[in-house]
Formats: sequence, C-alpha cells, structure tokens
Amino acid sequence: MNLLPRSLFGRTLLVLSAGLLFAEVASQVLNFFDRGSGVYRLAAQQTARRIAQSARILNRLAPEQRGAVIDEIIGPTFSVVLGRTPISVGEGFAEHDRYERDLAALIKFYLRSQWDTSVDITALGRERRPRNYEGVDTTPLEQWIARHFYFVLPGAFSVVAQITLEDGTNAVFYARMPQEPLSRLESLLPRLLLNLAIFVALGALAVGMITRSLERLARAAEAFGADPEGAPLRESGPREVRSVIHAFNRMRLQLRNHLQERAQMLGAISHDLQTPVTRLRLRAEMLDDAGRRAKFLRDLDEMEALAGSALEFCKSIGTELERHPLDVRALVASLCEDWSEAGRDVSLEGNPRSPYRGHPQALRRCVNNLVENALRYGARARITIDDDDKVLRVAVRDEGPGIPEQELERVFEPFVRLEQSRNRESGGTGLGLAIARKVARWHGGDIHLRNVPDGKGLIAELVLPRSPA
Repeated sequence: MNLLPRSLFGRTLLVLSAGLLFAEVASQVLNFFDRGSGVYRLAAQQTARRIAQSARILNRLAPEQRGAVIDEIIGPTFSVVLGRTPISVGEGFAEHDRYERDLAALIKFYLRSQWDTSVDITALGRERRPRNYEGVDTTPLEQWIARHFYFVLPGAFSVVAQITLEDGTNAVFYARMPQEPLSRLESLLPRLLLNLAIFVALGALAVGMITRSLERLARAAEAFGADPEGAPLRESGPREVRSVIHAFNRMRLQLRNHLQERAQMLGAISHDLQTPVTRLRLRAEMLDDAGRRAKFLRDLDEMEALAGSALEFCKSIGTELERHPLDVRALVASLCEDWSEAGRDVSLEGNPRSPYRGHPQALRRCVNNLVENALRYGARARITIDDDDKVLRVAVRDEGPGIPEQELERVFEPFVRLEQSRNRESGGTGLGLAIARKVARWHGGDIHLRNVPDGKGLIAELVLPRSPA
C-alpha cells in the first residue's frame, strides 16, 4: 500500500513538512543538550566550590563546634556527615568516571590543598540518605539519559565527595546538582507546533504557487485536444514554469500549423487526383467491349469512392481557424430536410439550450455520417437532441439488426466492415464511423454505440462537452 500522496502538491508539502519537523526536533534537541551542558558546567563549579568552602570551614573549627555549623549548612540538596573512616559508596556507572575525576580535580583546586579527596556519582536509596537530604524520583527514560548523558540530567544522581580533614576526620559531602528538567520539553511542544504550522502554511503557499501553474499547463494540454485553435496559455509563475509554458505554447503553435498544412496539402491532392481519374474514365468509355467497359467503370467508381473517403478521413476537420457558435438544431434540421427530399425517413426531436462553439462543416459531416449509416442499415433514422450544462448529446437511432457487442468498438477503426450486414455491396467503405469519431474527439467529445435493449436497432450517440463559462 502506497501511503504517499498522489499529487505533486501533497508530496512536496509532505517532504517540506517532514524536513521542517526533523529540523525543528533536531534544533530543540541540540538546544536542550547545549543548555544542559551550560547549566552543568556552572552547577559543577558552584557545587565544587561549596564543598571546598565547607571543608575548609569545618577544618578550622574545633570538633565540638562542627555539629552546629553543619546544622546550618545542610539542606534538601546538600548535606555533610563526619566520621573517622571513609564510607563505602556503591559502585557507579563507568560512564560517570570522567565526571567523577573532573569534580575531584575541581574540588582540590578550590581547596587549595592536597587533602585526600574522592568523588562518586551514585543513586542514593532512602536508607543511605543523610538527614534532611531529599532524593529525586526519576523515570526510566531520565535514568537512561542521566547515565549516558549525565551533563543533561545530573540531578538524577547524587555526588558523594569524601575529604580527609587535617585532624583525620572524614567529611562526607552529599550534593545534588541543579539540572535542566526533562519536563521542560513539554513547554517546547506548543512552540514547536506553532513554528511547524507557520512553516507548513508558508510552504503550502509556495508549493501552491508552483503547482497552480502546472495545473493550468495540464488543463491547457487537455484542452488543446478539444480545441487546437484556442488561445495560448498565459505565461506566469516562476521562471522555470514560465519557460515550460512558453515551450508548450510554441509546440502548440507548431502543431496547429502542421495540421493546417496537412489539410491544405491533402486538399490539393484531392483536387489533383480528379484529373487522372477523369482521364481513365474517358479512356474506359472508348472501349468497344461493353463488358470490359462496365468493369473498368465499376473499378474506377470504387477507386474514386475509396480515395475520396480516405482523403475525407484525413481532412475531416477542415481548414477553419476558429470555432463559431452554431445552432445545432438548425444544422441537424437541414440534414433531415436534405434526406427527406431524397425520400428517406428521418425525424428530429429535442432542442439545445444554447449555441455550441464548433466547426460547422466538420460537425455536419459527423452527424451526416451517423444518419447515413442509420439509413443504410436500418431504413430510417430517429434523431434526438439532449442538452445540459455539461454535455450536448445528439443520438441517432436506426431500426437495423444492430452490432454484436464485441464489435462495437472495432467498427470505429478505418476500413473495418462487418461481413454479414455491413459489407461493400451495401455501399459502405468502412470510414464513416471513423470520420465521425475523429470529428467528435477533435471537439473534445466522443461517439458511443449501443444496441437497443429490445434488439431492434442501434443507437449512435454523439457527446460534445460544453466549455466552462
């Protein structure tokens, strides 16, 4: 399952959002570590100085005076216990050895003497804590951070410094350093979300400006198939997008010119082809053998019909440079009138809601081919016009045998004829539906065939899209 957005806008915004989120999180983590290290350096100096000053004071006092002084200096995060021998401190973590060495050296620096000094960083249980010294309850995450990154959360463990005074008394100092609380990250979350929301909004605006230009380009490329004579796309947006739009407009103009040149060339070929066909027809008329003359003329008629149909297929769009609003009902009604004057049964129902912009000659040829097929294979043609805001439909129904379902699409291929009911003897060349569909798709529409449910006839429906207002 692909969880990535399908659109360029969604994917670009996702990448930007993910990058911004990663950058914000990394920035906050780095800031947290940097701030924690700064707090630790200051706290380590203050703690070492406090331990050294307290040791110097106790060293100068008489043994009977030290208890009163200790009562004054102890507190929840600092305590002193005097004894004759060093106490046993539980083995700490190897990760803290360098901090212990640095603290011991710092205490000796502030003592300004070479008294025996040892430092251990350890977790004190309730039974090992001196009086008035408060412990700190930590979560497993805080314990892991304090073990591997002690400078970030030094308060999770206690510093136990043992100093041997000049009279041999062992002074044990318990100290807990201030730390950057891990809960501070919770206060950073709203700011993180706010920054991310601002960046995402700005990113969405920037990406939207790019993708809107690309969407306009995509719509213009799609509209080009429906209306090659439409106006060029306005060049706007970033420089790269403007360059792409400019290239598209140039390609569009070249294709349009190519189509016009092809239509003009094929028109000239159609005109020039009449001369050799006419010469052959005159020579055939001069044949003495009536049977051979009839065969020659029949072959010439067939050749002329095939050549004319093939050229009509290639020229089916015509040479009009612009589309024009036209009354579809009037166009179809004129066709019906022509066929009726020829003695054929053709009827028309329905009215379009408004004029349709298109090529009159091309649309007339398209509908005429549908009507001609209906009359050829079904004896009569019933035309219905249905129109709404989105599409204009012109349906032509005959009363013929219909077409097998598996052949409904194949009959649109050039020169394809069904062997049984639609063959050359009936006058078809296999290009009528191909030309009709070509014209329909040139206008952005299509032609669909479907058999009448009761098995009596075929419906050929021309679907033309309405251009947006």
